[in-house]
Amino acid sequence: MDVVFEVASQPYPLEEHAATLMAENLRVKAAHEPGAEGTVGARALADAIELRLIEDTADPITLGGDGAEAVYYALSVPNGGSGQLRALHDAVKRLHDELERKS
Repeated sequence: MDVVFEVASQPYPLEEHAATLMAENLRVKAAHEPGAEGTVGARALADAIELRLIEDTADPITLGGDGAEAVYYALSVPNGGSGQLRALHDAVKRLHDELERKS
């Protein structure tokens, strides 16, 4: 089952295994790097991913603000170049860059 993220009204599906790894990485980052970039929305996003997997629901997780930043920093590390991961990273990078320009 894919977990679908929505960024700027566009769907970005992520395979179950990749979504599970992302949730784990987000939890670890939130627990071990409090205050670091991308940790504010990390735990809530990890919970949302796991809820989608447990309930086997296709409802998308809308990313914006803290959630998008958490994904941006979670996916900043090279991860083998999955096309799905790259597409999601590029989408949240655009949001991140937009926020940077506004600051």
